[in-house]
Amino acid sequence: MFFTRSLIDKEKLNQFSSLSIGIGVLIALLGILVLLNPIVGAISFVIFTGIAFLLNGLLQAFMTFKAHDKSLGAWFKVVIVLITGVVLLLYPISGVAAMALLFSVYFFVDAFASFSMALDLKPLKGWGMALFNGILSFLLGVMMLVGWPATSLILVGIVVGVSFLFDGFVLIYLGILAKKGHYN
Repeated sequence: MFFTRSLIDKEKLNQFSSLSIGIGVLIALLGILVLLNPIVGAISFVIFTGIAFLLNGLLQAFMTFKAHDKSLGAWFKVVIVLITGVVLLLYPISGVAAMALLFSVYFFVDAFASFSMALDLKPLKGWGMALFNGILSFLLGVMMLVGWPATSLILVGIVVGVSFLFDGFVLIYLGILAKKGHYN
């Protein structure tokens, strides 16, 4: 087992609990904002992703220049990452459509994994939750593809908003549990 209760530092756990609740509230609020305007949320997500790719490409370019300046192969990844960032920033709506396709692939793979887990667990307790998760993921994958690309702006925004909202709730919940001493 990688994690045990005996390795948890009580002082760090106390710091974690407050930080977890605070960050959880911010992420949940961001999720609510995205859900209130999923189109702006989807475009913002793609722009943020484009900026991240661009910064990543610039940092990799610096490192490649320092370590492998004469290696054409080392520059290939740098160029691809930079082009991806620039394209996402110049064409964010097309980027949202591309994200919808990526999300659909993710949901189909997740559905397959969940169905496999459900079959492995059956008849043990909890196998139905794995099956339910698989069905939900499959339906989300289908939803992403059915109206693609026309529905991409709304669906990507909703998926990102719901994800942020639930990530925030989990952080808040874990922070509250930590404050109540459940991890001591």
